[in-house]
Amino acid sequence: MQFEFIDFILFLGISQGLFLAITIQFIKNKNKPANKLLSVILLLSVLMLFGRMIFFRFLTIRMFQWTILIDAVIFLIGPLCYMYIRRLAFSKNNKFRLSWVHYVPVVLHVLFSFYVLSFGVEEFTEKLSSRFFKVPFSIIEGLGIVSNFYYWTLNVLLLKTYIKEEKNTISYKQSLTSFLKFFQISIGVFLVLWSISYGFPLFFNNSIPFINYNSVWGFISIFIFVVGYYSLKEPQLFRVSLTKEKTSVQQRLPKSQITFLEKEMKNLIEEEKIFLKPDLTLRDLSEKLNTSTHNISWYLNTISKSSFYDYINHFRIQEFLKKIENGEHHRNTILALSMEAGFNSKSTFNKAFKLEMKDTPSNYIKRLKVA
Repeated sequence: MQFEFIDFILFLGISQGLFLAITIQFIKNKNKPANKLLSVILLLSVLMLFGRMIFFRFLTIRMFQWTILIDAVIFLIGPLCYMYIRRLAFSKNNKFRLSWVHYVPVVLHVLFSFYVLSFGVEEFTEKLSSRFFKVPFSIIEGLGIVSNFYYWTLNVLLLKTYIKEEKNTISYKQSLTSFLKFFQISIGVFLVLWSISYGFPLFFNNSIPFINYNSVWGFISIFIFVVGYYSLKEPQLFRVSLTKEKTSVQQRLPKSQITFLEKEMKNLIEEEKIFLKPDLTLRDLSEKLNTSTHNISWYLNTISKSSFYDYINHFRIQEFLKKIENGEHHRNTILALSMEAGFNSKSTFNKAFKLEMKDTPSNYIKRLKVA
């Protein structure tokens, strides 16, 4: 039996998936419920890759019948990924579960699979030849595409909510957040390719080489393992509240409390320079001021017309500008000075600087030299 590149991909995916599913359980952090779910997703991805390996290398009629049962995974990945992001990113959602309704397609697929397995080899071969299963298979794959697009959309909305609330909660950019955005874009591309591979034979009686159900799901499964690696690399993701779950409407603060917050925050900024702490959060500030995070968030959004993220980074940029005025950029790199000013990454600094100064740091320094 000749070894092919697809064998290497499948073997690598299966072995790494098993390794990650086990290793993630030993991460010491507060994301245990989310990581348990991620391990289940990884194991299902391994099962999916195992089904693809059978299909590519060891396919017999009986094996083909069993791969149909394994394909039930396509109806599980979507809801499980949605639950994973809810548990991972949002406070009070660490044990979030979807209702049984979301698993009806899985149950129906399993029942259909047992129906297929009830046929003997000869009878099943005959029905395949007569295209008896063409319509059921097309319906199942079509529903699989619709189902995965539905949960993909829910995940995109979750990430949008997280990114929005993140700016009101923390003062730095999390690399895992950026990665999850990249992950959703990539999964979206895979789903589009799957839709194309499904639609071309159905509507144009033609297929595109290398873009089909098996290859797309093989790469989706392997891509999920990348999330596993990031969970090992950066196990902590700062959680925020899910906006729509808030039960009470925040009331406007009395003038005396607004004055108090204004005075105390000015002291923290000017005297203590609290913004120099790279991982500063809204919770840290609320503890310093002995008030709730909701009060500070309301004050910043309503009175200062700014998110917590933009408010803190404004002072970091001002601190950086002071360093430039003092000529410190002649002795240190721009990145080093930005870190001293409280930023935790080059990308966050560049984005904040451009938003504040309408220019890049390097161009600003060049213009300063010319002036």
